[in-house]
Amino acid sequence: MNNKTFNGDSLQILKKIKNNSVDLTLTDPPYGYDFMGKDWDKALPDIGIWKECYRVMKHGAFMFIMSAPRSDVQSRMALDLEKAGFIISFTPIYWVYSSGFPKAYNMGQCAEKLITTGKARRPDRDLGALTRNRWSGEQDGTLFTDTGGKLELTTEEGKRLSGAYGGFQPKPAVEVVIVAMKPLSNKTFVENALNNGKGVTWLDECRIPPSTGETESRFMSNLLVQDNHLGDNSKFFDLDAWWSERINSLPTNIANTFPTLFVKKPNKTEKEIGLEKFEKKTAGSYIGNVDEKNQNSLGANPSRPPSKKSNTHPTIKPIELMSYLTILGSRDGDTILDPFMGSGTTCISAILNDRKYIGIELQKEYFDIANARIKHWEDIKDINKKAEEKIEQFFE
Repeated sequence: MNNKTFNGDSLQILKKIKNNSVDLTLTDPPYGYDFMGKDWDKALPDIGIWKECYRVMKHGAFMFIMSAPRSDVQSRMALDLEKAGFIISFTPIYWVYSSGFPKAYNMGQCAEKLITTGKARRPDRDLGALTRNRWSGEQDGTLFTDTGGKLELTTEEGKRLSGAYGGFQPKPAVEVVIVAMKPLSNKTFVENALNNGKGVTWLDECRIPPSTGETESRFMSNLLVQDNHLGDNSKFFDLDAWWSERINSLPTNIANTFPTLFVKKPNKTEKEIGLEKFEKKTAGSYIGNVDEKNQNSLGANPSRPPSKKSNTHPTIKPIELMSYLTILGSRDGDTILDPFMGSGTTCISAILNDRKYIGIELQKEYFDIANARIKHWEDIKDINKKAEEKIEQFFE
């Protein structure tokens, strides 16, 4: 079952995996709030999937689950994990980045449009509508007209609400990694670790390297920062520095092929490497989302036309982040499970860090993308392995 991917329903495919055979579950499941109009993201995962994950994981094995920071989503996800049997009495990990887009409703401009046109926004952008994310006509809180120009405030009501935004929707800059563990089979952590090597996290391998002029590495905290997001304080939590040091320990051909060391969220090269033969498609974006059936831009800002890309998955996580979590919760040769594989980043991280993987993805489009990306990195690892074998022949 190791080093395999499956296209289908996780609940059914997980039933084929043996009891107590998985060393770490690392996944980015649907968040449950209809992200960018994607049907698969409208609801949290079936609790039955978490129960199956519980069954196949070893006692003391950890699970790292990406979650939106929204209180309703995060709390429900955590409670579902607890109901499935997992221990959730751990501090979450917070991943901080700088590339999120503000999506708040500019009330001054909404009021202006309501008064002057009789329609504040399209119905699907209503705060209570389930499909509110299928259209976006604003950028950084600025509402655009149907032709793309900025809406000027001319009414007293619009001016009075200038600077106000609907509800509380700040610029997103953090995602949460919920930490859960299957209960121990022994009475204590040390007894369990001696029994099957689980119930532990490998914190020393996740220390943050010393910054310039320093000699001591820093113990892992529950905050991971990219893009120098905290200025001088970033050095205490610098995921980029850890990855830079880590990638230097990888085989030369992998290090040379890797698209970038420092990423905000994964850049285009990292997302699309291995997909050179895939057709580029128009995909949804925050500015000018796309109707998936008709491929028409909905309320787009004409200055920012929808881009075409090979990797159409909207929530791709960086290999850097998933590698960090892989190292934190597993050892060489361990089996990593991702029941919501998406475009395959967890499996790629397993490959780069000498782990085995099991990936499951429901959507065929993303499954094909994941397999192509996985094959790219497996081919590089295979080339490196054959080169090492040839060198070893000279010393036999």
